[in-house]
Amino acid sequence: MMDLLDRVQMDDLDDEQQVLARLIGMDGFRALVRKYNGTHIYVPKIESLEKPVRDKLIREEFDGKNYRELARKYGLTETWIRSIVIEKAKEIRARPIDGQMSLTDFL
Repeated sequence: MMDLLDRVQMDDLDDEQQVLARLIGMDGFRALVRKYNGTHIYVPKIESLEKPVRDKLIREEFDGKNYRELARKYGLTETWIRSIVIEKAKEIRARPIDGQMSLTDFL
């Protein structure tokens, strides 16, 4: 059976379809049509994709004291930075201070 979708050209598409086809190419557009064939698909907001990456970077850059610096760098409040790094802050506070002796050192 002939696959007519392979013969569809840019001029056969409506304006909205052409915008998408120009963005992803005709082959990509055809693949999208084959995969989703009339169903609705959700395109996430940029922020929903960037937020986990941003938060991971903030946790990696957090040194236990640089709340203000991170807030400025990422355009967030210090309170928001604190909520992002709360677990790492607990880990940092639980670490022994350099040179600090533990109880086992005396036994």
